[in-house]
Amino acid sequence: MRLPTPPVAVRRFKSGFTLVELLVVIAIIGVLIGLLLPAVQAARESARRASCTNNLKQIGLGCLVYESTKKSLPPGITRTTGTTVASANGPWRKEGLFTLILPYFEETEAFNQLKIDQLNSATALNDPARNRVIGSYICASYPHPRVMTTAANAYENGASITYAGCGGAVPATGSSPPCLIGSTYPNNGPFYLTGPGTVSGNGSTCGQPAGTAIAGAGRKLKEAQDGTTKTFMVGEFSHRDYYVQRGEWQAPPGNMRPWFLAGNYQGSVPDIYHVKEFELTPNTRQTRTNAGGLNKLPMGSYHPDMTMFVMMDGSVRPVNDSIELLVYQKFATVNGGEAVNELP
Repeated sequence: MRLPTPPVAVRRFKSGFTLVELLVVIAIIGVLIGLLLPAVQAARESARRASCTNNLKQIGLGCLVYESTKKSLPPGITRTTGTTVASANGPWRKEGLFTLILPYFEETEAFNQLKIDQLNSATALNDPARNRVIGSYICASYPHPRVMTTAANAYENGASITYAGCGGAVPATGSSPPCLIGSTYPNNGPFYLTGPGTVSGNGSTCGQPAGTAIAGAGRKLKEAQDGTTKTFMVGEFSHRDYYVQRGEWQAPPGNMRPWFLAGNYQGSVPDIYHVKEFELTPNTRQTRTNAGGLNKLPMGSYHPDMTMFVMMDGSVRPVNDSIELLVYQKFATVNGGEAVNELP
């Protein structure tokens, strides 16, 4: 009798990856991430740059509508009524470029919140609008807090602003020499650092008597003899001191000041917080002391290798950090009489 054939044993295999296959998959994923990450970062930066461009358009619009209404651009800082030096009410000023244009691009509520007449240190630095964030005043690429509350100095605390007006340039080699106000500040930019009026130190050069500087006047568009399309009006400013020997950056907010303060006016020549002379190319690593003061610090941004500007005609242009200083300064003056083409 034939015995039945025993069943053949069926081998069961567990599905899965070998170690080699797993390592290959991980390597492929790593390569894909390495390829996609720069593209994602570039897309994000492109979006941030577009947002910054829109901010500058809003600021430019505010300046131009103000000029149309008041027949001049806003002053960098207002002067005290009846005197050219500090008010008996206190040294602080709130009326300046970025506060005065607020009602002209739908920020009237923020302007009305300001206590313009509170000028002493006990009241000025605790303004109701101090911590109010103005969206158009902060670039999306700015990585630090929008409201600073922990700065060592009380006047550094408040809602940030990452933009500043163009206050001209000196010396502007190859250009008409500017008149100097207070022996220091040029009067050849869209925004006066200390206003026109009498000049101290070079009255004979400017055809004016020497004397005390006056703040509070604004530039008329018709004074832009070099052309509104070829003159910077407002650009990005995000500056912290860089200490070369230590290779360290100053902690934020660095040399930035909150938008609600226009400056400090303790003598004949005030500190203007949000108007800068263009003596250094954008993003130059420099300290406030070595630059010669707050107003001489370079413009700059957190965009890679470039800074955005709105021109006096309202158009927005990028400027590369490698721009030649002479070319940069020519675009910073309204009446240098230079022959310039477009920005490189």
